[in-house]
Amino acid sequence: MAVICRQTITATVNYRPARALLYCRITACQMRKIQTKFILIFIGIVVIPLFPLAWLVNGLVLEGYQLGVNPQVETVLENSVGFSQEIYQTRKVELANQLEHMIDRQLNESPNRETISSIEFPAEADGWQWMAYQVREHSGTLIFEKYQQGVSVENTSLGNASFIDRLREADSDKQIIANRGENLFIALERRAAAADTLYFSLAGKMTDEFLANSDHVVDVLQLYRTMTLSPESIFASFQKTFLFIALVILVIAVVVAIWLSRRITRPLAALVTGTEELGRGNLDYRITQTTNDEIGELVQHFNRMGSELKESQERAIYLEKMAAWQEIARRLAHEIKNPLTPIQLTIQEMVDQYEGEDQDYAQLLQECHGIIREEIDNLRRLVREFSDFGRLPELQRSPGDINALIRDVEGLYTHRKIDSQLANGLPEINFDEDRIRRVLINLIENAAQADPKEQPICITSQMKNEGVLITVEDKGTGVSAEIQEKIFEPYFTTKNNGIGLGLAITRKMVEEHGGNISLASTPGEGSIFSIWLPA
Repeated sequence: MAVICRQTITATVNYRPARALLYCRITACQMRKIQTKFILIFIGIVVIPLFPLAWLVNGLVLEGYQLGVNPQVETVLENSVGFSQEIYQTRKVELANQLEHMIDRQLNESPNRETISSIEFPAEADGWQWMAYQVREHSGTLIFEKYQQGVSVENTSLGNASFIDRLREADSDKQIIANRGENLFIALERRAAAADTLYFSLAGKMTDEFLANSDHVVDVLQLYRTMTLSPESIFASFQKTFLFIALVILVIAVVVAIWLSRRITRPLAALVTGTEELGRGNLDYRITQTTNDEIGELVQHFNRMGSELKESQERAIYLEKMAAWQEIARRLAHEIKNPLTPIQLTIQEMVDQYEGEDQDYAQLLQECHGIIREEIDNLRRLVREFSDFGRLPELQRSPGDINALIRDVEGLYTHRKIDSQLANGLPEINFDEDRIRRVLINLIENAAQADPKEQPICITSQMKNEGVLITVEDKGTGVSAEIQEKIFEPYFTTKNNGIGLGLAITRKMVEEHGGNISLASTPGEGSIFSIWLPA
């Protein structure tokens, strides 16, 4: 039989790790399935709208292309370019005319060295900004020059007379030199003087707005012709761009989905593992909270549940132990009580029946009788405590005011200073008044015995965690950490005349109400007993 039991235990012990390993594998597989579903859902949310969006954008691009690329638009653009070129040529002719009018209007006689210095810039013409004016001899020698404010020789390219050679070789007396890139235009005119031939030059520049508009029209026409020549490349470029953007969005969606799925599945896997640990009986297992969102709140609830389960288990174990101790106490009380009366009667009979004359023996007999009677009284007290401990009645709960009960108990200790700090507005709680009264009396008695200096005992009450917290504090000698761990165990005591049932009974009474009791103590400073009762 023993061999069979050992084999069964061994098999059970070996089975649990295997079962746990299998469970962990199943859990990991389930977490991966959840993660995969999460990623697929996210991809679906991103990809599905791309199809109608691609169809819509493609239609808009095609419609816009067909609307913009047609012969009428090309004709308008070509006419605009031609018109711009005509204006450009007209402006250059206007520059030459301005130079001619300037010479004719301001020189009343044939030009010579004396009269050319009186020539002024013409009035500002539309689209022109004058820069410089020069007069040179046939040899190229500079006779006279005049510059607008802020303009220098370097700005006008008039520093050398090489451009005069063009006019000498030309058949015409007029010529225009244009440098569109630098926006510099020079009008040249040759006039015969009394003893020489003079060369007049007027430098100006067109407005930047006119040149920019003219260049823009040309650029638009070139772009339009490019579009008409390669519509397939335009659509291919659009499709590549759209696919690239869609791919980037898809990658971002996958990355976000993986991150979110891990953020969700990891705490869920931890919760599943924690649930399995609790199922095995490991009530000390806790999950580390990493977020403050709904998952974090779920982890908080799980950890709180583990704490409550552990407290409930400890309470149940304690109550079972107390029930066993009560049964032992009842039997001990019964077994000890029965022989006490015959013993007492026998010793009394021996004293009464002795009529001898031996005074020493008679005195010894009286002393023995006194000792035996005193010990019998101690045994009767012990039996009474055992009996009380073993026959605690059922709870008789009723709604009541805990503060009123504390004041009643406080009134029993007129000989001892008690400071009470009771919170107002505490709710009524269901409790057995006799039991809680006994609990308070036990704690006050302990506090009084722990402090021979008779310093005030402090009693407080307050709301905490949907219940009422009562504390009894003394300024006595305190207890060490080793004693604190055993203070509520039956038959453990530090008193010479105690049997160690007072605090054990106190704890049992509190836990029968669904509450708990704890001790915080510092040796040499005092102790605080805390009782929590659910509201």
